[in-house]
This record gives sequence, C-alpha cells and structure tokens, in this order.
Amino acid sequence: MHLVLTSHGYGEREVLEELGQLGHFWRTGFRDVIRREVEDLQAFLQQVEGRGIRSVSRIVPIEKSFQFSPERAVEEFAQAAKPLIGRIRKGESFCVKVERRGLKGAFSSAHVAREVGAFLSAALKERDGVEGRVDLEDPNVVVVLETLGRWCGIGLISREMRKGHSYLKLP
Repeated sequence: MHLVLTSHGYGEREVLEELGQLGHFWRTGFRDVIRREVEDLQAFLQQVEGRGIRSVSRIVPIEKSFQFSPERAVEEFAQAAKPLIGRIRKGESFCVKVERRGLKGAFSSAHVAREVGAFLSAALKERDGVEGRVDLEDPNVVVVLETLGRWCGIGLISREMRKGHSYLKLP
C-alpha cells in the first residue's frame, strides 16, 4: 500500500528527518507532500502516532494508483472507484474527496468529486435499490483521490479509521 503524507506548511524536511528511521520516503516534487510504501498500514500509523510527530498534517492510504488524462478525469476516476463500491454497505453514508496537485486549470476537483459521487450513488442504487447517502461532514466511508500531476492514487477511509488514527483526516 502506498501512502501520501502531507506536512504542515514547509514541514517536509522535518517529516523526512523525524520519520527517516521508519523506512524510505520520497519527495513528490510538490511542496509538503511525500510518499511511502508500507506493508502494514496499522503498524505504520501506530509508529507515527507513538512518536507524536507534529509536522505531519495528514496521511492518506492509497490502494491503487494509475496515470490519468486530465480530459478524462471523471471517467477514469469513476472506473478506479468502481471496485470500492463493494466496501460501501447498504445504508452507509459516503463522500468523494479529490485533492488535486498540479495541472492547474485542467479540471475542477469539486466537479470531479461531484461526478464520481453521482456515479457511486447510482451504482449503489442499482445494487441496493436505494441511492447512496452523501455526507460531506462525517461520512461512514470516504473515497479519496489524490493527484500529483498525472499520477492518481485512490483509497478508502472509514469513519472508524479516522476516529482511531489522528492523521487520517478528510482533505
């Protein structure tokens, strides 16, 4: 599993120094954003939280990554989200969050999030007979799409994960 870690303003160097003992991290070319690959997300989160590292703002688990075309972002992101439908239970609320870095003006994160959310809602209605319930404040499940240029990572963060780990925040 890949992770996208975001530091507080200009804290990338501090994060790399403080977490360097936990393995190899690499810069992304975007300020305050680094990546890491881990085998055990829970163990890694416990290690980070045990160190109380203040320079880390957010950690996003990435289950799948791919290169995408900005012109086809809605279609490609919806297809990437399709396998996650099975992990949204009937009656659970969800939302889609898109954090775009780079490609300024190539597409709107809010528009893409709405369209992918509509796609998921329709798929849930087809599966369950009831439209998916969108909750932007405290959803049961968040589908997160993180872009770094033309690279996109997608992951799913449950409410339980967010409550259990302070670094798993909504973008």
